[in-house]
Amino acid sequence: MRIIGGKWKRRKLNSSFNLKNSITIRPTTDRIKENIFNIVENLNNDNPLLGARVLDLFCGTGALGLEALSRGANFCHFIDNSPEAKRITLENINKLGTEKHVLFTRADILGLSINNNFESDIVFLDPPYGKDLCEQAISVLLKQGWVKRNAIFILEKEVSKKLNCDLRIIERRQYGKSEINILRSMDF
Repeated sequence: MRIIGGKWKRRKLNSSFNLKNSITIRPTTDRIKENIFNIVENLNNDNPLLGARVLDLFCGTGALGLEALSRGANFCHFIDNSPEAKRITLENINKLGTEKHVLFTRADILGLSINNNFESDIVFLDPPYGKDLCEQAISVLLKQGWVKRNAIFILEKEVSKKLNCDLRIIERRQYGKSEINILRSMDF
């Protein structure tokens, strides 16, 4: 696993993890990650990553948020409930020397409280498969003030699961059993 583009292009990231208590970290493949960032960087002939505040939920190894920072995002808040995800993400943050541009919170995403100081421009959601967390997580973010108006959501989910939420679909792509959805929040 590596950074695909930007200032840390080709830098390798730690993706080694131990499976404990049925916790599975499923890193996004380099191919899918490259496609995601190609789409996002070219939305409306504008690159929304430049100077963005990013939220990486169910962050796993932190690869998506770190890729966003490499490509011009200003800040990334990583959130995951797994101690193993925290360990790996913090190792990757330290490896790239970007501690001043990040925050890691170990928390249950569905239990996030009202946010008064961190509205995100871009949100990465890669919840564990088979737990129906997509819509619930999006609802919490919208209700608790975690995103700006017209925020961009990048959601990786199982192809077999329908998505039912208050977001406008911009792009949808299938990669084997995974589906990437690029969404935008509407006025809420």
